[in-house]
Amino acid sequence: MEAAGIEPAQHFEYVRAFLVYERREHDTSPNVLRQRYQVRPGLAICVLLAPLVVAASSSTGAVAARTGQPAAGKSATSQAAIVGTWRRVTTCSELVNALTSAGLKKFVLEALAGNGFIPGVTSPDQIANPASPCKGAVTRKHSHFFTKDRKFGSLDWKGEQVDDGTYRLVNKRTFIISKEFPNVTFHFRIRGNTITFAPVIAPGCATFRCAWAISMAYPGKSWQRVR
Repeated sequence: MEAAGIEPAQHFEYVRAFLVYERREHDTSPNVLRQRYQVRPGLAICVLLAPLVVAASSSTGAVAARTGQPAAGKSATSQAAIVGTWRRVTTCSELVNALTSAGLKKFVLEALAGNGFIPGVTSPDQIANPASPCKGAVTRKHSHFFTKDRKFGSLDWKGEQVDDGTYRLVNKRTFIISKEFPNVTFHFRIRGNTITFAPVIAPGCATFRCAWAISMAYPGKSWQRVR
């Protein structure tokens, strides 16, 4: 491969000069010591730098290829795929099992009251039997929506918005939701008109943030696109 901007004849001259220069660098005879700096070091520098120029040019092209329009197109496609409203029919037992499995049992009563599973119950202390919190519970439709302008929200069974935030895609399988607490990362998978969510939470997490992530996702359960 020829260095960019260097003719073959010039390249040969540079190499020859560089070899002479190197040989003289290790020769300590008086004549050579006098003549050492008569060799043009600039030629040697050009020979050394020429491959770097080619490498840098190739590297720049590779970076451009990685960050060009195709990658942006994939990101746009991923966002277009998740934009919309996703709904499922949730149950009290599903939420209890999800929170308990994640080590977040202490948030069960609060989550059940907040999601309206037991008619007439709006606070944890109204649940008659905390040991059997799903007694008298009903199913509830619940929805999440993602807009083109990166807004996230949830709707209860009456269609009223009960949660809000913003989101951004990390890649075609991951997004981050920002709310009043530290950001939460979710993996997701879309298959046809269904989506599943998997929150990324640290083992042993015992905060409301993690309980919210579990109750938002219902890990392993599918949500249906409704618009």
